[in-house]
Amino acid sequence: MGKFIGTALAMAAAVAVSGLGLQITQIEFVLTVEQGTSYQLTFAVRNDSEAPQVVSLYLGDWDRDINGVNRFYPVGTIPRSLSPWLSLSHTQLPLAPGEAREVTVTLTIPSPDQQTLAGTYWGIIFVQGEPRPVRREGATVMAIERFGVKVYATIAGTEQPNGEVKGLEFIPQEEGLKVEVLYQNTGNVHSWVEGVVEVVDRTGTVVESVPLERFPVLPGAQRLISASLPPLPAGIYQVRAVLDYQGEVLVAGVRVLRVS
Repeated sequence: MGKFIGTALAMAAAVAVSGLGLQITQIEFVLTVEQGTSYQLTFAVRNDSEAPQVVSLYLGDWDRDINGVNRFYPVGTIPRSLSPWLSLSHTQLPLAPGEAREVTVTLTIPSPDQQTLAGTYWGIIFVQGEPRPVRREGATVMAIERFGVKVYATIAGTEQPNGEVKGLEFIPQEEGLKVEVLYQNTGNVHSWVEGVVEVVDRTGTVVESVPLERFPVLPGAQRLISASLPPLPAGIYQVRAVLDYQGEVLVAGVRVLRVS
């Protein structure tokens, strides 16, 4: 069995997440891996309900839309899917009330002879409980509880982070202006991006600066993020979005703004 290179990063994502009657101890694994090597990942599932239930485990694919909302697909849908490389120790997990059991997931990275790989690949392990009645708005409905454990694996030594600001749009508001920034991850690794939107007057002075909330972007994906600017005095300005994708350089987009 190969060495689990991503231990420190994976442990950073180890938090207990609970819902109606289930709890899981891991929400994601972030790994740096070598081709031709296998890795064992473990997490626990606990039944916090008062009734026994059989928990189902299965694999899937996922990505995010332009607003960062998760989307889910069958295995093998995403070009960079690693779900075909995953195998589960259990697909059904009977749990008594209060019982917790460990799940082992084996991730087997294809060897260079089998496939040439570079950058980040990802997949998801779904943990799903049995349907159960829940009272909502005076009615009883059947609810199914489901969690997803995300797995990211980046091939060591192949990382090529890169990004590009594709555009800036101005949307008038009752007070001030909303600036929408379209960013694309043009590299091959999953990135966390942070940045700022600045307003520069004709003298070169930065008159407004609004930080952008840090956001994740998958390889090849686009994200639409926004910042709200306060009302500005009449004049001509440059609005620039400067983003840091944790690479060697910053990327920026600039657009002229005329305020009358």
